[in-house]
Amino acid sequence: MDDEVVEVYSSEEARLKAERHRRDLADTLDALSERVGSAVEQIERQVTFPIRWSLEHPLLAVGLSLSAGVLLGRRLQRSRPKRTKALARELEGAYLQGRRDEAEQRPPREPEYWAGVKLADGAEIGGLLLEAAKPLLHHLTQGLVESLNNSVREPRA
Repeated sequence: MDDEVVEVYSSEEARLKAERHRRDLADTLDALSERVGSAVEQIERQVTFPIRWSLEHPLLAVGLSLSAGVLLGRRLQRSRPKRTKALARELEGAYLQGRRDEAEQRPPREPEYWAGVKLADGAEIGGLLLEAAKPLLHHLTQGLVESLNNSVREPRA
């Protein structure tokens, strides 16, 4: 048998030791609660900072948003004429090719000239906006087509 040392407590000593453990646990829980509370407050301040700042400085917020809009508009305006000119050249070439095909009595060609046309290169904001608007535009055009079809089908009195 192993010689184990077993401490024997009186009921008063056991009660005091249990009370000490309760106090230690309460102190630990208070410290943890305080740390979590301060972390939550700090995160809340970081998340709500832009809103609070714009409420405290409304004119500055309007100025910043206006200048961002002007800069974005200039960027989009500068990049648009290049794409418009290239698209116009392609359309003109396709038109002239169609006229030649018509004069030579060839059957119509597939529109392969549209395969290389991109509305935006890379991750430009215009391309992202167009990609985001595609479902909406599709839904709107479907609604227009349905309403036109319904108006044609209904007899007029």
